[in-house]
Amino acid sequence: ILTMEEFNDWLDKKITLPKNSVLITVDDGAMGTSFINGNKLIPILEEYQIPASLFLITGWWDINNYRSNYLEVYSHGEELHHNNYCKNGKCGYKSLLLSKEEMINDLELSVSKTNTRLAFCYPFYQKNDTMVEALKESGFSVAFVGGNKKAKQTDSKYQVPRYIIYKNTSLENFIKMVSMAAYGKSIQFAREKKQIFNSGF
Repeated sequence: ILTMEEFNDWLDKKITLPKNSVLITVDDGAMGTSFINGNKLIPILEEYQIPASLFLITGWWDINNYRSNYLEVYSHGEELHHNNYCKNGKCGYKSLLLSKEEMINDLELSVSKTNTRLAFCYPFYQKNDTMVEALKESGFSVAFVGGNKKAKQTDSKYQVPRYIIYKNTSLENFIKMVSMAAYGKSIQFAREKKQIFNSGF
């Protein structure tokens, strides 16, 4: 189970990884993920000593409530996570309606809290060329979408796919996504705790 830095190094072909390596990602920072809103995620990660990467909406949640040696926190934007935003007579995903300058300003606010430009996750998995340009100019190394497929080293670093795991995803479907042999520890943790979070592979 990888850290984000290991995953990024693999994308850059700096390191090789076992065939069934996995990167666990968690989006938003909502119920169950911090010390003050349910506190389910961090104790599980710490009990099983499993690293995960949280894409936090930094304008909504205090990053200090997510501190753990097993939880890395990256940007999901400061105030980008709105799907009914209106600007200049157009309504929709806020992140798709902003100018590059507005996008960069939001990213910089988020980075001032996460203190890293390593990774980003597009709100609602939606992206456009303006967002990609803003991420590149802001110095981000990698950005994630959905896609429900495995990441490959040939993927664009600004459109990295992930399998999406929801709270109603069955253990059987989870097992289909990863190898039981390679992930005995993670399968055991899922079965015992029945807490599977949005994940990227």
